[in-house]
Amino acid sequence: MLVGGQSPTLRNPPRNAAQPLWDMPSILGHAGDHGLSWAAYTGESSYPVAFYEQLKGSPNITRSDQIVADAAQLPNLSMLWHDSPFDEHPVADVTLGHDKIWQAVSAIVAAGLWDDTVFMLTWDDWGGFDDHVVTPNVEHTPDGVQLAYGPRVPLLMFGGRVRGGIDSRWTSHVSVGKTALDLLGLPPLGVARLDEAPSLIDLVSTAASTPAPPGFGTVITQPAPPDSPPEPNPTPPPPTGVSAPVGPVVLRDGSTLDPPNDQPVR
Repeated sequence: MLVGGQSPTLRNPPRNAAQPLWDMPSILGHAGDHGLSWAAYTGESSYPVAFYEQLKGSPNITRSDQIVADAAQLPNLSMLWHDSPFDEHPVADVTLGHDKIWQAVSAIVAAGLWDDTVFMLTWDDWGGFDDHVVTPNVEHTPDGVQLAYGPRVPLLMFGGRVRGGIDSRWTSHVSVGKTALDLLGLPPLGVARLDEAPSLIDLVSTAASTPAPPGFGTVITQPAPPDSPPEPNPTPPPPTGVSAPVGPVVLRDGSTLDPPNDQPVR
């Protein structure tokens, strides 16, 4: 979802078998096609960019920790993943993953790029199915698996020109790619699911001047919580709407694959 806004499968391919390869559009390849620089900082398996035929084996794919060394000369578009135990998956100590992200952000700040960089930090796991908000069912697979909007995960969007606040619009991982295209001034990717997704570019403004975060290793004292929580902006809409079937998977040559349907409802 983050790399190209779509997936032919709902399951992670098994690691002990040959890995699939699909010639799908990606925001990384799209940036390169339009003369922009990009890098994917990944774990040992190059997950998930190795599933993309255009990206697999590219010299622009390197290991996660390299982003710290590259901070002073980051490409136009960077994507970052970590292997266990730094990916915050159970049963790892989540502070290990927190520190990796903090180190990368601190290196970019130290390089003087705080005001020129928009960070979008999100996760693909959540705390469980207990939630006080029902997510609207607006998209489903052929046999009825709800895709959007699914379990809620946070997105932290920050940088020197990102306005502070709590934004509660209904968006999905696909909006991360759409926002990246808009920030970089790129044309549509050719994947309607991403091209038509809500963009968060309105949260970025040259008038904003957000202070840089504390450097890595700084002792942080949490401020006292407010007497009353701030109101979300904008107020989230009620969970209504009609669910529509997800469309076919679009390939770079314009052909399509069947919609993902390998996680049946029993």
